[in-house]
Amino acid sequence: MKYACSGKAALFLLWLFGVQLVSAQEQLLPLTYNPAATKNHSPAPTLRNAISLPFIDDFSYFTPEPNPEWWVNRQAFVNTTFPINPPSIGVATLDGLNEYGNPYDSTSYSMSSIGGADTLTSQPILMGGLTPASNVYLSYFFQPGGRGDKPNDSLFNSFNYQKEFGDSLIVEFKDVNGDWKHVWATDGLPGNEGLQSNRFYQVIFKVNDASFFHDDFQFRFRNLGTRIGQYDCWNIDYVKLGAGRTPTDTVLSDVAIQYLPTSILSNYERMPWNQFQNFQPLEKASTMALTVQNNFNIGKNVSKQMTAKEITTNTDLFDSGISSDNFDPDESKILAFNSFNIPNFNGDSIVIATSYAISATGGSGVATNDSVTRYQVFSNEMSYDDGTPEAIYRLLGSPASIALRYHVNTPDTLRAIKIQFQHTDVNMSVNLFNLIVWKSLETDNDTLLRDEFLLPDYSEERNGFIFYRLSRPVPVEDTFYIGWLQVSLQTDMKIDIGFDKNDTANQHLFFNVGGSWEPSGLQGAVMIRPVLGKEIAFQTGVEPVNANDQISIYPNPAADVIYVNGSDKFLRLEVTDYSGKPLISVAHQSSVDISRLSSGFYFLRVTDEKTGRTSLHKFIKAS
Repeated sequence: MKYACSGKAALFLLWLFGVQLVSAQEQLLPLTYNPAATKNHSPAPTLRNAISLPFIDDFSYFTPEPNPEWWVNRQAFVNTTFPINPPSIGVATLDGLNEYGNPYDSTSYSMSSIGGADTLTSQPILMGGLTPASNVYLSYFFQPGGRGDKPNDSLFNSFNYQKEFGDSLIVEFKDVNGDWKHVWATDGLPGNEGLQSNRFYQVIFKVNDASFFHDDFQFRFRNLGTRIGQYDCWNIDYVKLGAGRTPTDTVLSDVAIQYLPTSILSNYERMPWNQFQNFQPLEKASTMALTVQNNFNIGKNVSKQMTAKEITTNTDLFDSGISSDNFDPDESKILAFNSFNIPNFNGDSIVIATSYAISATGGSGVATNDSVTRYQVFSNEMSYDDGTPEAIYRLLGSPASIALRYHVNTPDTLRAIKIQFQHTDVNMSVNLFNLIVWKSLETDNDTLLRDEFLLPDYSEERNGFIFYRLSRPVPVEDTFYIGWLQVSLQTDMKIDIGFDKNDTANQHLFFNVGGSWEPSGLQGAVMIRPVLGKEIAFQTGVEPVNANDQISIYPNPAADVIYVNGSDKFLRLEVTDYSGKPLISVAHQSSVDISRLSSGFYFLRVTDEKTGRTSLHKFIKAS
């Protein structure tokens, strides 16, 4: 029997036989949502009794919200991953996302949606007993962009989006009448040619107006910029308001840690314990690095110490002892700590905490930036990324493939793949993809597994990943690759995932354009992780949409009606075309009438209304 196919179905057949019809390319975009700020909020800060001067905050704490002791709102995002060469660890980033990590403008995706965005407002401050003669000065550091999107220089510009205008950082004071007065502003790049996106700039100016000297005084930072995502970023650090200062009071009397220390691993951010414990010479970094900044205008002798402990057993592993280094004025230096031996532990989940502390002769300034702890997790997954995205990686086009290379030191079993999908301007829930595991990328015979017709999903957890259990375990040894093939033929096919700019793994990332594999040209790490080891107990997440072996459809091909076998009538059935566009939807049924469809290829999504489990099936509509 012969079946007539529509033009679209013919295109689909070309895809099935491997013909590349649409080119693909890599793109790196600003975050449209911030997964580090979407969940687990602390209680909203409230106005407190007015606080006394001096006011000092360098954001050297590890919560995404500003400290409520100092600030009354939490729209700014406190983090350690967006700044470049900060005065101390931690900054407050102002961008186009609100306190929940959502765009201020979620109704459009227009680069012309520009206006007020984040605000960082101080608690009330007791200024009533002071006057302009008290020499009250406000000082702070700011950086345009850093590892985020540069103000007035959107990453979208290179993709022919319209130019942004009006991006700026503003400081305002509240006067005795409760009105906010503009006192300072700077434009973004490239209009302000004096600014560089990898530098911090210090500002200091005097509070002169008598109307600001009252006991309900507040100051605030505001940014004007694009309101549809994490665009036009400004990093704020070391905010200080105090009396008895001078215009030259710009020296930070502080020796501070600048970044989180580097990993004890040399190749990964995470890996299974069984892949590490007997292979330490291969996997352990020779040294761990701690970057420290001397903000004094005089040389300092800085003491340092590192200790290590296994958390689950409370076992002390290492103490470096105290040593010291000499720092020149305003010098940033990397302090190296030698690697240490890690004994064997029983179990599949091992956590090693490495704690670092510094001190300086004559005092080191702000205490909170003098110590930091990094937790090295050994579990059942491997990763190049640190879990926090600074951008979105997009592979554009269909068909298009992405492959990320991993290596195991001893044979293991691949059980699942975790992906951090990112919300963007596109509803990816209809963008089908095939999850693939390869032994190598040389021939089709090197494919170890192909789980077809999966759907992207979004995690509701902070920096969460979507968990895809493989349809069968895959034995792996030596080198293997994980990734996907985008299967929709629509020209604007997009699958967007998190991209970590603070780790470098692009040497392990490849994408396929026109039938050939090419290395990635974007420095960073895509957020795709293999899950290895023993059989995995039930885990929330996304199962393959075609994983329900109890469900089947018949007849196929079909002319009039498709029936579902293997379940009762409590089913929701949805027919879509190859691009995912819904065409027919019925509920409480075990069959669907397709007689009005044109001949061609289609998909039937079957959802069990009792359990919520979904399966996806392809079929041919016959004439």
